Formats: sequence, C-alpha cells, structure tokens
Amino acid sequence: MTTPYRYLVASGDGAAADLVEELCIWHDRMVAHLRRHGASAPCPCGDQDACPREDARDLWTRARRAFGPATAPLTFLRQHSGDAHG
Repeated sequence: MTTPYRYLVASGDGAAADLVEELCIWHDRMVAHLRRHGASAPCPCGDQDACPREDARDLWTRARRAFGPATAPLTFLRQHSGDAHG
C-alpha cells in the first residue's frame, strides 16, 4: 500500500526516515481499523492500548516538529490527531 508519508524523508534527517516508517505503519493500521470499526467517536473497538487512534496525536506532534510545513498535506493524520487547525 502506498502512503502519503514517504515524500517526507527528503525533508528530514536520518531520524526522519524512522519517523516516516512509523507514520506509514500507523496509516496502514488506521485504515484497517476504520474498515473494521468505522469512524464513529468514541472508538467502538474497546482496546485503547492497541487502537491506532491513540497514537495519532503523538505522531502528528512529532511529524510537525520534524518536518514543519511539509506536513500540510497530511490531513488524514491531522484529522485523527484531533488537530482541526493543522
């Protein structure tokens, strides 16, 4: 599956590649989660420790710190992080 995060590697340092890999894994998990449980809030999955929604806010914060304005197109991640203003 192609994710919209790979382009970020070019705008970061060596640690950026690791973060991009985390973002790609999160994206795939989140898409699968939405297909399984839907987009309703609160999340109906009942497993907050394993729920990818729980990781979105931290990943969004880390991505913004690492990549700055290059994160503007990451609306899926931003939406699930709860940051309506980007």
